[in-house]
Amino acid sequence: MRKHLIALIYALAFAGVLHAQSQSDKLQISLSTGYQREDFKWSIAGNQDGQNPNIYSELQWKKLGGQSIAASLQWNFWGRLLLNGGYERTAIKSGTVRDNDYNGDNRTNPAYDQLFDADKGFTPDIYAGIGYKLINTETFSLTPYAGYYAGKQSLHLYDRSGQYPDLNSIYDTDWKGPFVKALAQLQLAKKLSATATVSYTQADYNSKADWNLISSFQHPVSYRHTANGYGLDAGAGLQYAINQNIGVNIGARYFTWQTGEGVDELYLTSGESEKTQLNGVDRKGYKINLGIVLGF
Repeated sequence: MRKHLIALIYALAFAGVLHAQSQSDKLQISLSTGYQREDFKWSIAGNQDGQNPNIYSELQWKKLGGQSIAASLQWNFWGRLLLNGGYERTAIKSGTVRDNDYNGDNRTNPAYDQLFDADKGFTPDIYAGIGYKLINTETFSLTPYAGYYAGKQSLHLYDRSGQYPDLNSIYDTDWKGPFVKALAQLQLAKKLSATATVSYTQADYNSKADWNLISSFQHPVSYRHTANGYGLDAGAGLQYAINQNIGVNIGARYFTWQTGEGVDELYLTSGESEKTQLNGVDRKGYKINLGIVLGF
């Protein structure tokens, strides 16, 4: 965790060098659409001690992609203080998921290997925070924020080949926690500015799954995962002012979310539950977007 905090400090400094523009509007509304792609995976061990074997089951979703839509609002309500909030949702339209089981340590002696379809589902995100215009000149601005983030994923596992026509398993995640963010803006020309952002979220991770074809598992909740994690998100963009109140922008962002070791709890139809070690969760991806900014 220490190396990630150090990286965040350097990223914040870099964002301050890149970013600037005087934000005189009391209210800004941003609307955008774009494309998101991500990979997501988790694995569990055979027991609570992380052994027997150390990787017993592993799920890997690859190239989950689809159109995203987003809206955000920023209100300069008093002095240099800002209220900021936003919502974003991506509809998954492409992707696959691989399910692997192993009988030996370090992914040896494979017991199961199957590739399934995963091109449906969604990933909504919502956040709210407060910011302070630390630097605010005609050519440069730097605004740190602090707030709360809540994100979800609804990931699917099914088979279009016809081999498993009734397969329709679902894995739903929750990432929640406080965040800190820095936003910088640099005026490149009279109507053109560059922006950069970097954020860090300290997240609680919770998930639940319905493995619908396994009769020995309970339904609709077959098992749950819990762990502590974090998220890093960094982006850059360009904004062009059409007039005093309307601008258009284009941007790109990279994100990575990870957890440490946690708990996998399986619920059986017998009424009993079994716990094993969740080895970790890993989520990485990028977004590109095009949008409009309205200032009042």
